[in-house]
Amino acid sequence: MSATAAEVARFLAEIDQLQLLVTVAGDDPQGIALTGVSRDVTAGSSDIAWSRTAQAAAFRGGLLICPAPAPAPELLAAGHVVAVCAAPRLAMAEVLGRFFAELTGDREPLYAEPELAEAVAANLSWVRNATVGPRVKIGQHVVIGCGGMGYERDADRHLVAFPQVGGVLLEADVDVGACATIQRGALGDTVLRRGAKIGPHVNVGHNVEIGEDVLVTGHVQLGGGCRIGRGAVVWQSATIANGVTVGEGAVIGMAAAVRKDVAPGEVWAGNPACRLR
Repeated sequence: MSATAAEVARFLAEIDQLQLLVTVAGDDPQGIALTGVSRDVTAGSSDIAWSRTAQAAAFRGGLLICPAPAPAPELLAAGHVVAVCAAPRLAMAEVLGRFFAELTGDREPLYAEPELAEAVAANLSWVRNATVGPRVKIGQHVVIGCGGMGYERDADRHLVAFPQVGGVLLEADVDVGACATIQRGALGDTVLRRGAKIGPHVNVGHNVEIGEDVLVTGHVQLGGGCRIGRGAVVWQSATIANGVTVGEGAVIGMAAAVRKDVAPGEVWAGNPACRLR
């Protein structure tokens, strides 16, 4: 479960993804060990990460996979390498599958209150890859920490799975209703902040962040990477699209299909959803 930046670069070249490898003068990619994976904004010195944009100047990890344009070498610090790739997310998926497949395995949960494990088992729920804070309630037949639906298409338009290697963080006083599903992060964590309440049959996609005291009612679908601000309410059967941000205190009406960001305090409803006030 490790590789050097040079090994990863060679692999990317073999699969026709690598367009350019950018290093600081004098750096030896063979000497840069990669032992973990992360999102680009949180990467440590031994992490590999990817980005939708070329953000090399702010990168602090070991190897960043990103699209063109290639950054100037003088923007990089020593020990940081950038691999410019034609399809960076696909390239990252291939690298994870080749070098870090062990990270996709399920990890035992960490409970702030170990007795919750007994309640989870009695409720026939499944919890893995999760850190669970105090006073959390987990209902019947809940699934927490399963893999999400992350895929990319290769050159032949076949679907390639993006390995799910992140986790789930449930802060204090979170409630999760019966038959809800909370997917682990693809990279990083899916996060439910303090006091969030999740209704029955809700699906929380990978890398979603739900703010403090948010109420998400039954049968809601939260697409991967969406953000729900503190104190917001999402009513029954609403759908929030991937990557959408719902601001603090906003209200999303029943069966709404939200495809655009919602400002704090606004009320949206309909399909496609639009602002009511």
